[in-house]
Amino acid sequence: MPQQEVHFRERIHAPIASVFEFLSQHPNFASLFGGSCAVVRAGDDPREPNGVGSVRRIGPGPLSFDEQIVAFERPTRLDYTIVRGGPLKNHLGTITLTADGADTALDYVIRFDGKLPGVGALVARALRFGWQRSARQAFARIER
Repeated sequence: MPQQEVHFRERIHAPIASVFEFLSQHPNFASLFGGSCAVVRAGDDPREPNGVGSVRRIGPGPLSFDEQIVAFERPTRLDYTIVRGGPLKNHLGTITLTADGADTALDYVIRFDGKLPGVGALVARALRFGWQRSARQAFARIER
């Protein structure tokens, strides 16, 4: 089963600090794909409750999965991985932000394997669909 890679690039008409703050709030992050989430655990640093070590639960009931923040470098990088549930393994999501004048360039890569044949490709399609349907609307909330 080949590893899947989903890659998103966006130019967001907002300063990098605002984009990072938006993405670091777990409910905002889930809205990029049209989903919702709940915070399961705060991060290791009390000054950054959504930082390294924080865990968010994505999805409803038995279909839910937990993602843990593994890198939090304000205002340029957020990485997370699935730590419970879901149909994926070897998962890593990496969001890199770069200031581009008054705007922010977002480079977002998600890599994973499916636990069963064909699951990875199906999830990759679902992620692309969710992003196309929801991300622009989510970013519009912070754009000037």
